[in-house]
Amino acid sequence: MKKVMHQVSVNKNENGEIVLTQALGDMNEPDPEIIISTDQSGLLASWIYEAGNTNTAENTENKETIPVHFYANGPEVNNESLSVYNNSGGMIILKIDDDTFIEVSPIMAKRLRDQLSTAIRCALTDMLRPDAES
Repeated sequence: MKKVMHQVSVNKNENGEIVLTQALGDMNEPDPEIIISTDQSGLLASWIYEAGNTNTAENTENKETIPVHFYANGPEVNNESLSVYNNSGGMIILKIDDDTFIEVSPIMAKRLRDQLSTAIRCALTDMLRPDAES
């Protein structure tokens, strides 16, 4: 599974950790290595992607907002618009208003997406289920 590009290689060690190595070619010094866990790989990949993509800065929010009902401290509902974007730290931001937002790591955002998909499937299944015969 070893991959090499521009004097950078990616491999797994015997502990299952990911090892990033940069070949310097100095006989007196070992090549620098970065060791990360597999749990950190998604976040690191998103940081690298963000660094290489100038369009995913914090100020470039997704222009398509999602209407939501925001409940806080009681049954009164505040109509808000939810926007989703990446911040400069590589985190996923769910912005409700200027003072209220949720910051989620990319890995946890994938879990949220999976749970949302399950909830959507269940809601559609219930909605499309035929009426019970009496």
